[in-house]
Amino acid sequence: MPDVGGNIIKQRKYILTLFLVLTFWTVFAHQDFWMTKDFGNVKVRIKTGFEYEEINKVFIIGQLAELFSKQLNYTDKIFLDFNHHYTGNCVPDYFISYDKGKIQYSWNGADKEKDFLKNKSIVVRQVSRQFDAETTLKLLEYAIQNIGQIKSSQKEIEYNENYCQWIINSIDTTKIKTILLEPESNQLKIALTLKIEKPEKDFKYGLSYFFKDNKYSIFSRQYNKSDTILLTLNNIYDFKRIGHSSILIFDTDSTFYYVKEYQNKVSERHKIGNKYDYYRPYKVEDIDGDKISINFSYYSKEEGRQPKNRTLIYLIEKDELIQDLDKLIENR
Repeated sequence: MPDVGGNIIKQRKYILTLFLVLTFWTVFAHQDFWMTKDFGNVKVRIKTGFEYEEINKVFIIGQLAELFSKQLNYTDKIFLDFNHHYTGNCVPDYFISYDKGKIQYSWNGADKEKDFLKNKSIVVRQVSRQFDAETTLKLLEYAIQNIGQIKSSQKEIEYNENYCQWIINSIDTTKIKTILLEPESNQLKIALTLKIEKPEKDFKYGLSYFFKDNKYSIFSRQYNKSDTILLTLNNIYDFKRIGHSSILIFDTDSTFYYVKEYQNKVSERHKIGNKYDYYRPYKVEDIDGDKISINFSYYSKEEGRQPKNRTLIYLIEKDELIQDLDKLIENR
């Protein structure tokens, strides 16, 4: 007689094991990806690991770069390449070249990289956790005004920092650092006054933001009314929509504001205490319209199973942040 009961148990164990494996990889495994967009003569590429707001920010920079190149009467191709060091802060690195944008990886067994561009162009490449328009435009301005010098002085260099193992072309990187110390030109100052909205194809009304004067302004747009600016920040780390009429704006990886449309309500700046080394975008969800949960997992030196899960609760009407829901329940 076949052992039917034993087979069922084995099948259940197999299904449970498969479920746990799939859950593990869903939670912890991910792969870096590239996103690319063209803005006139400017091609923008970013490599990152998650759906960070930095993606939209470099696309804003790309639009600014297109307008700036017109301002400088430069119509040839430009390639802005951003490598997002998203796992934590780092000392940024910058490279300028005139080529087809190729990166040759230097580790043993790496496939030979093909040219990324069809034709040679100005290439401004950056490795950083955060990218800003002023830095990019300053490097681009130098490149446009010194193409001949770039062509003659660029050389192949090996770069082994910030999880990169590259062989690329660049002019002297110490020269690039001196360029960034130079004061802004009048043309650059004019370019930074241009207003560029967050690139959202289907946005018509509601809450969004724009870049202008080197800052990010969150605004409310309603039908047949002028836009209302609700909050202006030096940076946007993450932008989370809550339903149709409110958002959480993270200006750093551990601080945020709650913004409510119609009431034009802006909360105090709230800080997530002791986030450890968590670097992914937070999972944010609406709870009954009057509370918002902020959830993340982290590794700590505490005893017990790792990673640990933590849920914060933001009370909208009280404008209060509960740092740890589980601890609150345990202490009752």
